[in-house]
Amino acid sequence: MNGLQLVDFLKETENKMLHLHKAIDRVSNEPDFKESVSVLTEVIKDYQGQLDKVKEALSNVNFQNNSSQNANQKQS
Repeated sequence: MNGLQLVDFLKETENKMLHLHKAIDRVSNEPDFKESVSVLTEVIKDYQGQLDKVKEALSNVNFQNNSSQNANQKQS
């Protein structure tokens, strides 16, 4: 995966987590949904693990601005 794909994946995963948090907030006080809250909490933990991996991978990606690359190429 390149850097831009990682950023897109990060945004998508964060969006999914936001929806899960909203769902948990809605059903957390309902005794009938106690099991569902547990499952959703586990899913969020999985997503958080993915986010941590993506953030680590992004910290190792070297992003360069095209204009600075072009300037460097012209100087060479």
